[in-house]
Amino acid sequence: MTQTFQCTACGAPNQPEAGLMYMLCTYCGTNLTIPESLRIKSMPRVEKSFTKAETTRPIEVEAADILRKSQPIAIRAWNLFAAWTWLRWLIPTCLTIFIVLCVGFVIVLFVFS
Repeated sequence: MTQTFQCTACGAPNQPEAGLMYMLCTYCGTNLTIPESLRIKSMPRVEKSFTKAETTRPIEVEAADILRKSQPIAIRAWNLFAAWTWLRWLIPTCLTIFIVLCVGFVIVLFVFS
């Protein structure tokens, strides 16, 4: 039978968990330090099934697959870069043309009014 200890914040009883030095109170969520005398050692886990070690392919063979998979990403990145550089030219040009047309329109209004 496991013993319990009280939470320092709410006083609720808590059962220590195996292999832990700290735990959360199950009632209020306060961080608790499990007393040394109540700490339970965890049982080691033993793997019962043995699997063959996975053979890895040489990096030269994997490199071609990696490059093939990354090609669409690189193409999209290049297209985004090209669009960004085009917009860096287009937006200031459009704003300049708009300002020149507005100033010209204002001048025309003052001359003919």
